[in-house]
Amino acid sequence: MSRRDVRTRDTENSIWLDLTENVFRQHLVALEERTNAVPLEPQVFTAAEWHPPSPNKSKTQYTLPLAVEQQVADEFACLVAVEEGAQSVAAICMEEHPQAPRLTLRFAAMDVSFNDTVQRALEEWSVILSRAAAGNGPPLFDPVEAMFHGVIRLHFRRLLARLRSSKWNKPKYLSKSHKKPLWQDMEGLIHRAQFVYTKKERVTRVLVEKFLGDLAAVYEAFEHALGNELTEIEQVVLRSLEFCSTAEIKDYLLRLESSVGAKPTNQMASALKTLRQIQKIASYRRMSMSLVKIAKEYPNLFEGGITLAYLTPYQSVPTTIGYEEWATTCHVHAEVQLAVHYDLISQQKREMFLKPRAIGVSKSLCYLCYRFLLAHHGFFPSRTHGRLYDQWTLPDLSEFDEDTEKRYRNILKDIDEEVGRHTENEPELWRIEPMTSIDVYYIQHQN
Repeated sequence: MSRRDVRTRDTENSIWLDLTENVFRQHLVALEERTNAVPLEPQVFTAAEWHPPSPNKSKTQYTLPLAVEQQVADEFACLVAVEEGAQSVAAICMEEHPQAPRLTLRFAAMDVSFNDTVQRALEEWSVILSRAAAGNGPPLFDPVEAMFHGVIRLHFRRLLARLRSSKWNKPKYLSKSHKKPLWQDMEGLIHRAQFVYTKKERVTRVLVEKFLGDLAAVYEAFEHALGNELTEIEQVVLRSLEFCSTAEIKDYLLRLESSVGAKPTNQMASALKTLRQIQKIASYRRMSMSLVKIAKEYPNLFEGGITLAYLTPYQSVPTTIGYEEWATTCHVHAEVQLAVHYDLISQQKREMFLKPRAIGVSKSLCYLCYRFLLAHHGFFPSRTHGRLYDQWTLPDLSEFDEDTEKRYRNILKDIDEEVGRHTENEPELWRIEPMTSIDVYYIQHQN
């Protein structure tokens, strides 16, 4: 597969002219050493609370509110991230075309583009959402069920991994891990319940324990089921959504979160991680419902089908500076690929669509992508997991005009100065490495 060259600009006009990449990376390593490579706690921002609002001005009104644009982009990003690991990290922008109302989804990935199976699934979902928006599907057509079946087919292996099922064939890099199945983790959640409810709340506690036990039984039964595995795992997802939707479980999660101190115990961290994993399993149904609902609410954008576009990823580049010994190559993250793409289009001053205001992500923004978007001022930075990956880099392209060149130099300077301030002012702190994949079910209910 072809990849774009990261460095095509001559050295006299490089974006790294004022601040060399080696010096920049040395500063990153210094911050990593001080913070266990986690300079920030995970953060989530809603569109309503973000100030200032998106600077992308247009005389034409956007059809989708920013919050909906972010939600749809996040959901599609999660749906195309089929595998574990960096090679499956996805970022997406949505372009509105007001002249002939329609949407374009533009996809980026850090290391590989999406394979034929994923692209065929996207084309299938575009047809389903088009029919849902137009209300003209075949007899007995249920767009939610059609979306859900397609999502489960594509993500069957990923769901087995989330369940840590005995039916899952582990990838080589996890072959030596011996985590127990997810259903066995429910015992810890049941045990934690006794610490977050008072004696007067015994009835509620018992009900929460029953819900947890019932779901554990569903997950365990899947391990021994002999029927159609796709049908069986669909029932696992449906029961997970039913579980997550109960008021008692939502309240239990909030109680667990509020009881966490500055440094959660291993038991508490494990309990929260288990609940998050259940929510992610439930999300495969919720996302199917959500996308169909939005297609029906904004039919003019979805009736004609969604145009699908894919960016060519950049090559990796070697480095000798890193926090980890194995980190010997730098990469252009998917979020940066999208920002650069739209900056190059803006140079041409021939935009035939409303510029995206949000970048949908399958994993929360890393520390540097978050800082990049803050300095870039072009996209709403919705969430960050706060972890710093010093293998991060920017394209240095001959296509950049003088204004873009200056802008990217200023962005690098802004990031570097923030890294320096953070290194000087951050008390030495050993933060726990955060979970990176986003929980669209949880985020949806916090907005």
